[in-house]
Amino acid sequence: MTTEIIKQFNDVLESFIVQITPIVGSSVKTKFDLLVQMNSVLPIEKYLLYALPMRDKIMKRDESYFINNENHKDDEVLDLIITVKNVYHQMGKASRDSIWDIFQAMLILGEEYLRIKFGKK
Repeated sequence: MTTEIIKQFNDVLESFIVQITPIVGSSVKTKFDLLVQMNSVLPIEKYLLYALPMRDKIMKRDESYFINNENHKDDEVLDLIITVKNVYHQMGKASRDSIWDIFQAMLILGEEYLRIKFGKK
């Protein structure tokens, strides 16, 4: 069951990376593809490490999430967030809403993954 959640998560993240490739460059997609080939669980677990402490900000769509670099301890995650942050306020409302939708979807899938993995109901 967790394999389906992992696949869904990786599909959502890959779609997001493809959408922001013009901003962040193709190297992010290449790194993601290699990572998934080596360990498909790592993206969801790495996301959860930084997303769970920021759960309220993500679910409330609190824009300070992108502004405060203290929210992001991981260098690779920080690099991606800084890149998104640099263009976030230049985006239209629909694009910003789409980013929040994706971050929330990944968080919900991540929480479901943990619930199944650790058997919590």
